[in-house]
Amino acid sequence: MNLPGAWPITDDVGSMRDRIDAFASGAGLAGARLHDLVFAANEAVVNVLEHGDGHGTVRIWLEDGQVVVEVTDLAGRLTPAHLSPARPSLDGRRGFGLWLMSEVCDQLTIEQGDGGSRVEMRMNVNDDDSIKPRGGAQQRLGVAVTHRSAGPLVTVSGDLDVITSPQLHAVVNDLLTSGRTHIAADLSGVGFCDSSGLRVLLVSTVAARELGGLMVLAGVTGPLERLLKLTGSLTVLAVRDNAEEALNLLSEHRAGS
Repeated sequence: MNLPGAWPITDDVGSMRDRIDAFASGAGLAGARLHDLVFAANEAVVNVLEHGDGHGTVRIWLEDGQVVVEVTDLAGRLTPAHLSPARPSLDGRRGFGLWLMSEVCDQLTIEQGDGGSRVEMRMNVNDDDSIKPRGGAQQRLGVAVTHRSAGPLVTVSGDLDVITSPQLHAVVNDLLTSGRTHIAADLSGVGFCDSSGLRVLLVSTVAARELGGLMVLAGVTGPLERLLKLTGSLTVLAVRDNAEEALNLLSEHRAGS
């Protein structure tokens, strides 16, 4: 039997995603809707960790053909006014979290009261499988750097979220500050990316360009590709199908600069 669940919010966001994924898939949610609900729940929890006091609860249940996720924040700083219909700019200075939650959920409500703030996300159960689900438990982030003639190739694997994205940012920043301003990032092994990970990709891209270099992303598929399309990030990010094509673009950029 697929029983409702409730858990306190911690910085182990990967385990929270696994629990949401397990319940929602057991309730019949699949494909794009399964991924989107997990993504939205992740963003709501990250908001509590980053902008609340880190104390709250996640609840999930099935109601009238919908999987419902409720995230409460005891600090109560989130209000309905924070939910803007305007898409954030692509300069990386502001997050996409709340805006994306409203875009991917069938229904999103925010309430504020004496007991804090409450975010409720609802997703209709259907058989939409246009996007491959996460496919298993959270994966620890791996970042490896291989030095190639065109520039460093940064190979990223696992879940890129609020906890792990600083690791990628630190690696890229170290490369940039050491004068390696032409960087290729192979993201084909990334299984999950939230708005924190997206912010790192945008900020790193801008930083490389400001130094006269270039950062090229490779292997962007599935949910990650959809995230970039939803946010309009593909208009500012340099993207190629695979690592070799990304490295070739770096070589062309060097030759033309």
